[in-house]
Amino acid sequence: MRILIIRAGALGDTAYASSIIDPIIFTYGKAITIDWVAKSGIGSLFQSDPRINRIFELKSRRSPFFINPRKWAIVTASWKNPYDLIVNLETGPLFNTVMRLVKAKQKIGSPYKHFRVPTGKHAVEHLHVIYKSFMKDDAIKIAQPHLEGTASVDVINSFGLRKDYIVLAPSNSHHNASSGINHRAWPVSHWKQLIHSLSGISKQVVIIGSHKEGTYFAQLDPLPDAVVSLVGKTNIPDLIGLISGAALLITTDTGPSHIAAAVNTPVYALIGPTNFRQTGPFKTEKNIIRILSSNLPCSPCYNTPVLSQCQDNQCMKTITPERVIAAIMEEA
Repeated sequence: MRILIIRAGALGDTAYASSIIDPIIFTYGKAITIDWVAKSGIGSLFQSDPRINRIFELKSRRSPFFINPRKWAIVTASWKNPYDLIVNLETGPLFNTVMRLVKAKQKIGSPYKHFRVPTGKHAVEHLHVIYKSFMKDDAIKIAQPHLEGTASVDVINSFGLRKDYIVLAPSNSHHNASSGINHRAWPVSHWKQLIHSLSGISKQVVIIGSHKEGTYFAQLDPLPDAVVSLVGKTNIPDLIGLISGAALLITTDTGPSHIAAAVNTPVYALIGPTNFRQTGPFKTEKNIIRILSSNLPCSPCYNTPVLSQCQDNQCMKTITPERVIAAIMEEA
């Protein structure tokens, strides 16, 4: 049986959507073949995942079908070898033409059916509504984000890390175009204080980030000698393996928090303006999610007029490094 999944979102969105893989295997058996349509660069989430066969990466998911050669490639591949099932997890119309032209025995999602998502629920639970339209309850019970990357032991050996380490992901790419403020970011001064405080503990401290964020990470220099920087040195499969082997991850509302939740590494997420109940790392019975928030009266304010008026970002500033250290010590 051949199945195509369409979810070409950001890293967090795609991590959420990985919750469909195990239920599909449970429903249709291990002999199935699963292909995935992903955003350029994000498809590598599944590069080392034996559950995924082929990844169609799109440079632009928004460009119209008839001038988008990579969308054409999805359709022509299905003409040569039709799918048994295609599931469109995109809620908008961006893939409607692809859905109409792809050869498949069964098609789930837009434009054939629009699912009404429950209000106030997590994004993963929104996806459950789609899953329930063609899978039974036993499958839905295991519909949780799960990622597989490079083996942790290989990452540890490759970078010469100690076996007992924690990971910090300080950067956050969510800048507000109009104000120039990154409302999801934790102050650099807080990160510096936390890094220097943690450098004295028994566990090794490892810092991760993109090679494109060199200017940001320069603000954290000089790092203590005991701290290892892997900024710009890991691809996404390595990042999954690195986080999977960590004792814990400390980050803001960004991609690594969703990876940690999906590989059951305890995550301490510093969250202010966003609604962590809907878009934070997804809590399951297998993982540990600690949300550190100031719970100000104006929070959450993301995607509201309140955010555009915010010039001080108190919801993030008032989460102190001392509070983060105390939260970690509680679990030690």
